[in-house]
Amino acid sequence: MAYRLLDHHADALECYQETFLAAWRFVERRSVDDWPAFLVSLATRRATDRLRQRYRERTRIRSIGADTESSVAADCPIQEAMAGELMDRVRSGMAELPPKQAEVFWLSCVEELSHQGIGIQLRINEGEVRVLLHRARSRLRATLEPKVQDEREKR
Repeated sequence: MAYRLLDHHADALECYQETFLAAWRFVERRSVDDWPAFLVSLATRRATDRLRQRYRERTRIRSIGADTESSVAADCPIQEAMAGELMDRVRSGMAELPPKQAEVFWLSCVEELSHQGIGIQLRINEGEVRVLLHRARSRLRATLEPKVQDEREKR
């Protein structure tokens, strides 16, 4: 999960280490009812934090995610490049979202969890999930559409 968001093996490994360290510290203070949901939530937050850090520092970004490569026809390098650019833009846009919105967007659109599943995992009601998802999509659309329009005008 973290690798799909970060598209960098070493960053994903560090994210998982931070996740388990945070879980260990949390368990010292409180109990956990649903370990899988708790760990996915922590990992998503850590990956989003690392993504924000990456964009703030303006470090390198790999252009094509592992999932993008498998979904694009291998014999069409133009489509592959466009899909990679889109993934970069989405990652960049997610780094600008508030943490809760980024987490809900990721769990819904990438992990394909239902609104109910996201609500259970994040301990929020389904209405709040829908609102956060709507806001995340609106912000991403506002961020991505001008860039797409600029490219269309250049062609």
